[in-house]
Amino acid sequence: MFLVNVKEALGYTHEQTLNSSYALITGMLQEYAYMCNERNKALYGEEDDEEEFEWVELVDFTTSEARRYKKYNNAKNKI
Repeated sequence: MFLVNVKEALGYTHEQTLNSSYALITGMLQEYAYMCNERNKALYGEEDDEEEFEWVELVDFTTSEARRYKKYNNAKNKI
């Protein structure tokens, strides 16, 4: 699995990966993951789920049990 991850992330062949330093490859993979996370934050932004909804309990009429549902403060973003 390690060889496949290195091939997808860095473009190294299996022989290049096996001939390289393990510490160097893992460092490069960590840097690659960091760059991907930063790119995703820039593209999609960070969502703050704590402020978007609150949990409420409503009674289910078929089972007569209380169930938890999310009550969104701003529903137009979810539609």
